Amino acid sequence: MLYAIAKDLAAALKAQHVPIPVVFGPDVDSVGIDERIVIDYRGLNADTIDPPTSQHFNPKMPWRRVQGGRIRIYARSPVDGAAWHDHAERAERILDHVVAELDAVVKVRRNLLTFGPGGFVQLEDETGTEITAGAVYDLAFSVDRGIFRTTWEGGARGTVVIGVDVDLNSTTKVSPGPGPAGTPPPDAEIAC
Repeated sequence: MLYAIAKDLAAALKAQHVPIPVVFGPDVDSVGIDERIVIDYRGLNADTIDPPTSQHFNPKMPWRRVQGGRIRIYARSPVDGAAWHDHAERAERILDHVVAELDAVVKVRRNLLTFGPGGFVQLEDETGTEITAGAVYDLAFSVDRGIFRTTWEGGARGTVVIGVDVDLNSTTKVSPGPGPAGTPPPDAEIAC
């Protein structure tokens, strides 16, 4: 599901003229920073399975899975002689667009989106030297998805239309007077 969300996010950002590509990870950190937005899974212990927040009957949804993801923004300011804070400001500008568009994408899909901790991280090259030619912002998030009881092909239980496919023999007796517990009094009238 996160791959589909990453594709939708890329299209939404492109529609807003954000010139940063979105790629689906995992992404290997490289020496130097090429601007990009990386969406990937957060890793072990990032997912939870909880009871659903609403009832679904056909197909039945006995559980919901909350998938943990990560957004990593690699930013590099185009300003000549840019300092780290210039790169950081660009990363924050990109982040604002990512959060706004991700919210819109997930709402269309009718999922719940939550954000976890985030902040700037420092990359190092292969010799252990810090890379300062850009800024990297890392943000945890999670999106819920339903777990439905279906066939392998995705089919749900069959449905019937009451009154056409099923005969109902139901009567209700009403009376202003009380009767024995669980039964209507002898003078009760049929209401339906």
